[in-house]
Amino acid sequence: MMKFTAIFASATMVSRFLGLFRDMLFAYYFGRSGEYDAYIIAILLPFFLRRIFAEGAFSTVFIPLYSRKKGKDADIFASTAINLLLIITVSLYILVLFFSQSFVKILGSGMNAEYISLSSNLIKITFPFITFISIWSIFSGILYNENNFFISAVSPAITNIFTIFGIIFSSYFSVKIYGPTIGFFFGGFFQLLFLFIYIKKKKLFHYYFTLKKDYVNEIMNMFIPAFFGVAISHINSIVDTNIATWTGKGSVATIQYALRLYQLPLAIFSVSIANVILPRLSKLSHNKQKEKFIFEFKEAILISLFLTIPASSGLIFLSNDIIKLIYQRGTFTEKDTIITAFTLITYSIGIIFYSIHGILVRNYYSKLNTKKPTRISFIMVFINIILDIILAKYMGVAGIGLATSISGFVGMLILGWEFFIHFNKYDYIEIFKIIISTIIMILSLFILKNIHSSNLYTIFLVFDGIFIYFISSYVFRIKYLKDFIQFIQK
Repeated sequence: MMKFTAIFASATMVSRFLGLFRDMLFAYYFGRSGEYDAYIIAILLPFFLRRIFAEGAFSTVFIPLYSRKKGKDADIFASTAINLLLIITVSLYILVLFFSQSFVKILGSGMNAEYISLSSNLIKITFPFITFISIWSIFSGILYNENNFFISAVSPAITNIFTIFGIIFSSYFSVKIYGPTIGFFFGGFFQLLFLFIYIKKKKLFHYYFTLKKDYVNEIMNMFIPAFFGVAISHINSIVDTNIATWTGKGSVATIQYALRLYQLPLAIFSVSIANVILPRLSKLSHNKQKEKFIFEFKEAILISLFLTIPASSGLIFLSNDIIKLIYQRGTFTEKDTIITAFTLITYSIGIIFYSIHGILVRNYYSKLNTKKPTRISFIMVFINIILDIILAKYMGVAGIGLATSISGFVGMLILGWEFFIHFNKYDYIEIFKIIISTIIMILSLFILKNIHSSNLYTIFLVFDGIFIYFISSYVFRIKYLKDFIQFIQK
């Protein structure tokens, strides 16, 4: 599994680092401005729906069902899924066209009238992205079933590239934020087109203009409970953003800048593992291979911990230095760095929890059980909303990040309790070695950090931390390091 995870992660890394460069440009050109807040609100609904239709409920339902079908039946099933998504997303777009301002007021109720009006115009441009990305996710699911992870994982780089060009040429627009907004639209379209051409060339899918009733029922029977689970869990992001609009101008931008760095290890490591493990667990569950199922599940958790414990710790310890390195230029000030770094710390606490939670959810979905993750999501959202209101009052925008981390911890604990009993003493020894290696890494960074301070030195510290962690892992013979090195050598 390490091989496929590393392939997916390396491809995702290309897209994510382009995304990081995009955010550096956003910070330079727009800083923590109201214009950028309006843009974030305009992409919030498409991103929320993407997590439901593209990366969440629909795709996690589609993959285990699709993996059970062969030949023409598989093509008809995939075609039915595509046609169903087209009907749903186009219908939603018509609603957005007529009621854009109402949607924006719900998402960003704390913004003033000027930025609500701007955001309502922007959302009309950004919303078709959800149609593009939903169909893209079906094509990705087809590729995942063939153990082909690289192409779909690298393709989101296309959206980032178009958005980057939109930012660079934003000065040609009377309202500059229209530049990246239009870039975002075309990026989503060409991301879909890229995958469509690849699948057509490889002859992996033949489209049928059909909505087979049995397949629609099969999809919807699983999708509806999964929809509530994913929608409820990702309502957190909408609640977070809405409450942020009440903590002052630029707070939405602060969350966005912090989230981009927080999501980097989650996307590169955790999402990669979760996407690789779902089709594997689905096949093992279908074939009733219980022992191998448990082994694969534990491997996924341990690989995730091997990668996310040091990543989370490093982000927390070097938060101020990293924010300064990436964002502090142009209109992004030193004060902005301090606020964003504190917010990054509170979000980074939850990286490990959400990483494990994502694997646990796939574990249930692979068994065609979508109801329990949904019930747990209700609890997580309730906790997050209550803590958002309380902590934002006393900690400002950073309190929103802490609320998210705490709700993630509770969700992970409840969802995984019955599965953690499968861990034996050897598994816990591996976890202990990972923690010790991380402590050694942080201690070395603590010593080196006080020697010098500059952006170039921060880059050195990041690579030094990675090097020290791998050396410590080698000394303690953490087995996942060996798997990782063997893959790199190949």
